[in-house]
Amino acid sequence: MSGNNPEGRTVEVLELPGNIDEELLYLYFENKRRSGGGPLESVEIKQNCAVLRFEDAEAAARVLSKGHHVVHNSELSVRKPPSKDRCRLLLRGVSPYTSTEMIELYVENMMDLKVTDYTLIPSPEKGFVLIHLSQPLSKDFQTLRTRISKRKLDGSEVTLEQIEQTDSVLLENMHPGTSPDLLRLYFESEQGGNQRVKEVTMLSEGTAKVTFAYYESVDCVLRLQHKVNDTELVVKAYFDFLQPATQDSVTESQDVTDTDSVEVENVDMQTSPLPVDAEPSPPAGTPHRSQEPPAANVVEVEEAVMEDQTVEIEAHSCHIPVTDRIKLAWYRKNNIQQDVQKAHPSFSIQIKDDTVHVSGPNKLELEQIKDLISRFFGSIAETRFTVGPEVALFLEREDVKNHLLQTLTQRRLPALFVVSDSTVSVTSLSKKVADQAGIFLKSQVCEFSVPLESEQEALLCCREWSDFLQTLGYTSTKSSERPGSVDILTLKGMENDKQAAIMQFLTTPIEREALLTMEPGMLKYIQIHCHQLLADMDQVSIFPLEGEENCGLKIHGQAVACQMAEEVLQGVVSSVCTRIITVNVPGVCRFLDEKECRSILNEMETKFQVYISLKYVPWEPLPHQDIFESAWKMLSQKNIQKGCVNGSAPELKADSMQTDSNGATNTGLLAEAKRIVSTVDKRQEDGVPAPDQFDDMDNLDLYTAEEPSALADQDVTDVQSPQPLSDQNVPSAFLSQGVLGSSLEEEAQLSLAIQYSMEANQWSQQDEEEQFQKALELSKKMTREEHSNSPSGNSQQVARQQSVDLSFENALKAANTLQLHVFAGYSCDLIRVDIAFNKKVNQRQVEEKVEHRTVKNMTNYHAKCLEVIKRKHAVDVQVQGTIIAVSGFKDYVTAAISDVKLLLENISNAVSDKEILKTVQWVHHNPITSKAKAYSTDAIVFIENAWRMKLKKVDILFDNQPHIINFEKMQEYNIASGKSVKISRKLLELGDVTQDVPEEEYSLLSHLPDATKIDEESEEFQEVVKNFYSTIQEYHSKIRIIQVEKLMNRLLYNQYKLKKASVLQHSTQPIVERVLYHGTSEGSVKEICVHGFNRSFCGKNATVYGQGVYFAVNSALSVQDQYSPPNADGYKFIFASKVLTGDFTKGCHSMKTAPLKETENIPLRYDSVTDDITKPTMFVIFNDTQAFPEYLITCQRIYR
Repeated sequence: MSGNNPEGRTVEVLELPGNIDEELLYLYFENKRRSGGGPLESVEIKQNCAVLRFEDAEAAARVLSKGHHVVHNSELSVRKPPSKDRCRLLLRGVSPYTSTEMIELYVENMMDLKVTDYTLIPSPEKGFVLIHLSQPLSKDFQTLRTRISKRKLDGSEVTLEQIEQTDSVLLENMHPGTSPDLLRLYFESEQGGNQRVKEVTMLSEGTAKVTFAYYESVDCVLRLQHKVNDTELVVKAYFDFLQPATQDSVTESQDVTDTDSVEVENVDMQTSPLPVDAEPSPPAGTPHRSQEPPAANVVEVEEAVMEDQTVEIEAHSCHIPVTDRIKLAWYRKNNIQQDVQKAHPSFSIQIKDDTVHVSGPNKLELEQIKDLISRFFGSIAETRFTVGPEVALFLEREDVKNHLLQTLTQRRLPALFVVSDSTVSVTSLSKKVADQAGIFLKSQVCEFSVPLESEQEALLCCREWSDFLQTLGYTSTKSSERPGSVDILTLKGMENDKQAAIMQFLTTPIEREALLTMEPGMLKYIQIHCHQLLADMDQVSIFPLEGEENCGLKIHGQAVACQMAEEVLQGVVSSVCTRIITVNVPGVCRFLDEKECRSILNEMETKFQVYISLKYVPWEPLPHQDIFESAWKMLSQKNIQKGCVNGSAPELKADSMQTDSNGATNTGLLAEAKRIVSTVDKRQEDGVPAPDQFDDMDNLDLYTAEEPSALADQDVTDVQSPQPLSDQNVPSAFLSQGVLGSSLEEEAQLSLAIQYSMEANQWSQQDEEEQFQKALELSKKMTREEHSNSPSGNSQQVARQQSVDLSFENALKAANTLQLHVFAGYSCDLIRVDIAFNKKVNQRQVEEKVEHRTVKNMTNYHAKCLEVIKRKHAVDVQVQGTIIAVSGFKDYVTAAISDVKLLLENISNAVSDKEILKTVQWVHHNPITSKAKAYSTDAIVFIENAWRMKLKKVDILFDNQPHIINFEKMQEYNIASGKSVKISRKLLELGDVTQDVPEEEYSLLSHLPDATKIDEESEEFQEVVKNFYSTIQEYHSKIRIIQVEKLMNRLLYNQYKLKKASVLQHSTQPIVERVLYHGTSEGSVKEICVHGFNRSFCGKNATVYGQGVYFAVNSALSVQDQYSPPNADGYKFIFASKVLTGDFTKGCHSMKTAPLKETENIPLRYDSVTDDITKPTMFVIFNDTQAFPEYLITCQRIYR
């Protein structure tokens, strides 16, 4: 057996079904091919879990690394056993009257600790104290334990104990509506720690216990801040002994039953806790001063007595610890507790935490009871004998133990026994009975041997054999020293029956039917590339199943052959490498329907011996091939605001108000909104300073220099999608629903909210509350009115419109995305397929550009036409200034360019929205007063374009209500209400246009970097400052922060994200991204903000570990004058940056780039270098895109 420590050789098995016994676990986890394990020393089953101890630590490691285990059609979870907690110790035996100050002094003196090195957490029963260390224990535990045992605390003997890691946390301060499912989802998400949750238990209102699958999860969760349902959670490590006790009844006597024997083997037995209101008394050896409650408590008791006019009797208590669990089991079985309870009815006797708690009013009687119980424990006799490991496991089995205990009772030998390793401990109330019971137990285990044929030996490895032994009962196998036989352990008198049953089982043919499930692609790969292997398995029948629910191979035949075939095929399945290759190329799904693409896929399958399964949305041609007609139909389903947004406030309300079923309007609600807003305006007129009158330093651009020439000289700027370049101040007729879909009531609420947020800080507390309540009630009324006035047809129309938009967007995305699910025998073949297919596709990609000055005049309608071109031809279209670039497969691009030229011709001949609004106005007339009301600018442009297209009718959405514009009758018809109003077209003179809005040119300035000062009251500011000061060390009181600015540079960030994706693919480190600090001079700040970190400037401060860009783990290094020299005003500048450190090694002065990794088959370089690979304090990168300056911290040194 290996000399490894027991902890490294032990594995816990969780979620164990009831139909799995020790023998089955032995056979499975000793099977290296199935479980990865090896020879076992022992298997101990406890309720629904088991503890496995292997002979070799490597076998345990293989079992843990595999993770996924299936035994008897049940999936098992495995994990490491709990190790001793190096940060938490238990001080047991503390007197309940010992003050906290005395305990602290005792701990500091005996353990040589400082006040900041630990935290004391007393238990609710005050029998012991948990010592929570801020750092893992560095001293020898046994030395500390011996030292503490020799020194009493306040007259009481105390002991120091180690406790095991916990797998649970205690949650407090929870929101009342928090559910267990929500907690499970939260802690399994990235925000909650991304840890696997085993169970969530609600303890009480506002508290819960969360149990994780792995012990390491607790420390990960405790390091984070947690917020659920907008409530900050208080998260602590959970220990049973720290939880408040609950009131239970006095433990009743129990007979010698099967349940008793089960309880004996469990370490944690059910006990009865102390009453909540009972106060324990100090031990007999405690000095007299410790037996009196503190003076403050006496005063409180006297006051309570005066108020209640009652006299309380002082309660005395004692605790009798029982370290031997078998003795505690005897105490439970005996009638001593009932006898003492009857003799002393005023006393309470309970069991909790392996301790008998006695409390009552009389101290003398208390001592008598304590002496009686102690003498009972001392009278229990014990005898021991050793057995072999197989026999020990056999005696530990539940059915065997229950049978033997019943037999002992029938023979009038009242005794109990427990098995620990290879030692059997037998206890009884009489030494003679214990010895006789031990002799009897030795004689009850018998062994016999069963000869085996060669084919029968293989049957012992099948699960049918394990199921048979479990059904047979009182039977276990033993390692045989003779080949061709199996040794069986059973109980005396059962040998013949068991042997006959086993022989019958071994000689009876057994057939099995198994289903090996797998993905459809995996099944196809095995059928194509492993057909010879399937043909060679002629001893079994193998049928492929290709159903949606059941997909895989169905195996039928003799049990041994079936299991061998199943194991071989399972090994083949596990050895097959899979990879999902995502191809994002314009038109790739359309290209998939081409014969050329199918030929490429077939060629790769044959060349690389792989199977490729395709996952994609089939591309379908556009129903309407005319791009202008398709774009117009799509835009006619967009919502347009009907009312004029430029009119006066009264006209706006008159024009846009909605009516309910009775024709009543919301005039009262709108008037109320106007009155509240006017209150705000009046306060500003009375002298409240406007926002722009305050210090405008926050609005000052940090970088006011001219734009870099490299950017200014560019003529074409890449954008993600074609953007309309129409006049910004003139809304287009085809803006999206999300922009102009708000009703007048929504505008009133929005105005009210804006005014309130701008001016609320100038109001008194009373005025603020009054106006807030009015605004809140008004918002609720308007919402109710909107819901009551909304016809059912409106929601159907909106849903239909959203469905059309969604299907169009999905079609655009689907045409450009293809997933190849590749199955191969070697991982290198997956890489080859990835490279080869992308190369084939990229070789067929082309880009053509069309330049025309009219591109700047595109309206949103023309932009929609471009989207239709993308959809029609499965290409990508980008607008770059006056250039339209079309990219994709060559044939598709050629056809798309033709449509683009038609579009440009249409733009050249079209009347611009600006010209329409200058020359024409569409109005609708009030049916009662005939007063003309102008449509909104969006509606005017839409109606005018439809009129110019010579349409007789056109559908349109006004304020999410379907309408029809009839140009023959010059009417507007509301489909929802069935009402019609007259419309007319009015020609304007140039003088009617009061404002000429300049057109906004497409500018590169939108891509220049920007810096925004962070509000000091924001959480973001607090977090940055907190992290900065947490590593500033000795400069904590010498540096003050002037301001923190957030940097925004789209180009740098996109480059950084691209680099991060590359680092994540190859890095083996768990952490590839870190927040590090970089100090610099004032002159370099702007250069870094615009262009990022440049390694060409290395050597300015240091090149000890390489000629790259240096970053510090601790801000204490960056604040030094050597790295961040102060300017004339004494300001220092430090960047808090995201840095991709990835895989790193130690650097040296001569390095101009990161060195190559020595262990890699493919030559890859490290991502960064550092000063110390075990505890880095600085990192050096050699790629400019590997760092992104996120925050600029301006600080100043304090001179005292």
